[in-house]
Amino acid sequence: MGSNFGDFDNDGFLDMYLGTGEPSLSTLIPNRMFKNMEGKRFEEITGSAGVGHLQKGHGVACGDWDRDGNTDVFIVMGGAVDGDRYHNILFQNPGHDRPWITVKLVGQKTNRAALGARIKVVGDGEKPLTVHRHISSGSSFGGNPLQQTIGMGESKKIATLEVHWPTSQTTQVFHDIDLNQAIEITEGEAGFKKLPWRAVAVPK
Repeated sequence: MGSNFGDFDNDGFLDMYLGTGEPSLSTLIPNRMFKNMEGKRFEEITGSAGVGHLQKGHGVACGDWDRDGNTDVFIVMGGAVDGDRYHNILFQNPGHDRPWITVKLVGQKTNRAALGARIKVVGDGEKPLTVHRHISSGSSFGGNPLQQTIGMGESKKIATLEVHWPTSQTTQVFHDIDLNQAIEITEGEAGFKKLPWRAVAVPK
């Protein structure tokens, strides 16, 4: 009934979360999470991640809700009838101590939300991690933030960041960018702006 994707462990590969809702009152299937194993296969991690909620999952959204660099999961829960209702759930990501960068794009000739733009990020090191992202809302049944929180695996720095804008058909290229920060890139401007984001304190 719902699914979406996000890099939950900041290794650079998109994982996925499935909301296994079904209208029948008798149906009981845990929602499921799958880890992307370096682009080769997916491995179920529902149990170890502690996200196998038994209530019926529907719209799924994956994004860095608390601005700490880790992708969290929000899911609409509950069945189709009154007796099967349940409150919505936020699974807060505890983090994996891997670096990240959040990129917010602002279009000028391209639509302001930068829908359709593409980002390519290349890390440093002998075998640099290369990550590609496409600006969209993610799933059709539940939506992700348009800003991209990108995990960078074992990288110490970003060697190259490229943004391709669909309307102007231009590409901006930036080099030597620090990790663990949020930046804003505006179409056609020479530099980027660091956003004054701080992690949101969540009551225990």
